[in-house]
Amino acid sequence: MKRRHQVVLFAVLLLSLTILSPSFDFRGSQHNQGRNQEKDTYTGVSSRNEDTRAPLDVMVSMSAEEFASFQKVAKEVATSIYVEVNLRNVEPKEYKEVLDQEFSLGENGDIILLDSDQVQHYARKGYLVPLNATALSKALGDSVAELRGMTEWNGYQWAMPFDLDPYVMGVTASYLNEAGLQDFPQNREQWSKLIKASQTKSTPLISLNIDDIYGVGAWLSYLPPGMAPDQILKMQLIPITNESQQGVGLLRELQPYIMTMSADPVLSASEYKVPTPMFVSTLSRILHADEAAKGRGTFTSPVSLQALQAVESRSMVITAGTVETDAASRWIEGMSSAVTQTKWYKQTNRLPARQQENKKEVGDVESRYNMASNQSWLAKESPMQAIENKTMIDRFRKRVQQLLEGEISAAQYVSSIRKTVNP
Repeated sequence: MKRRHQVVLFAVLLLSLTILSPSFDFRGSQHNQGRNQEKDTYTGVSSRNEDTRAPLDVMVSMSAEEFASFQKVAKEVATSIYVEVNLRNVEPKEYKEVLDQEFSLGENGDIILLDSDQVQHYARKGYLVPLNATALSKALGDSVAELRGMTEWNGYQWAMPFDLDPYVMGVTASYLNEAGLQDFPQNREQWSKLIKASQTKSTPLISLNIDDIYGVGAWLSYLPPGMAPDQILKMQLIPITNESQQGVGLLRELQPYIMTMSADPVLSASEYKVPTPMFVSTLSRILHADEAAKGRGTFTSPVSLQALQAVESRSMVITAGTVETDAASRWIEGMSSAVTQTKWYKQTNRLPARQQENKKEVGDVESRYNMASNQSWLAKESPMQAIENKTMIDRFRKRVQQLLEGEISAAQYVSSIRKTVNP
């Protein structure tokens, strides 16, 4: 009898466990070991139950004003696809340090908004999920091709381009006319005409944000024959030619007429007036300043813009540690949709990364600011070259700033870079 009672008692206990724990898996660890780990990581199939799914953790780095707009758009998209998002905004100065620390600890959440030229770096370290095997693989084809190139590595796409903000050089049209020019200067002789106009008025010619080294680098790249550090370094093994001497001469002429600032010349303009007839800024800042002026005009006369071949671009990545690849993919797809991209541009003035919407907004800008039609907003060089050039401008940041401040001559600037041995 004792044995029978024991059997009955065991049966009752087993039944109770089954009722109390409906999700209990009697297959044990062998079942989990038999799962295809590659599929678990990259197919986007969530390992969480729909009813217990945690919010998606999204990390960005923006100004407070921009983040307020991002929160609104992000939550609208999340609501439309029935997911929740937790948004975290990190100070720009701390962003890279926070990224590196949290990646090393595996605590980066689900989605990160990265500078596009940083995507390959983190993909190589194994911190990201390739998007080719997610629901985003089709949507990627709608984004600007050059931006996709920046986020591609080892045959895979590691990010969805989100927005871009090109650097531009501006000039008041009346100043060009006074100097006898119809368009932006293309050679030393045409630049010299603008310099003479500044000499006559005893005023600076162009204002630059000395702390925005990428904007400065974009402008130096525009000067013939290309006076940015990466361009000079490429010529270091070539004897100094007449063309490069012309470039040194032009820099020497320009030095006294450069106004350096520790802020963007457009956003820091007194009463919405830029202090010099020429300036370098980003397109979003120019559009924002015009809107803030409320019809009074940011510039003393109609302005023309010249695209400089450098952009600030951001892309969305999915971290390798997420277990919500499917939900993350659907949310990113919503953020990359035509409706959301247009809405984001209207709120921030950063151009959409989606091809059709980008083409439309660029067309409007070209008409508004008397830009040459079909001007290239993106560098002609390969994405990898663009990333290397940014690294180079960082490397020679001090020399560039010394040049702009007049602490070293144009010849010293070029010579110091040419003597540098490539690492």
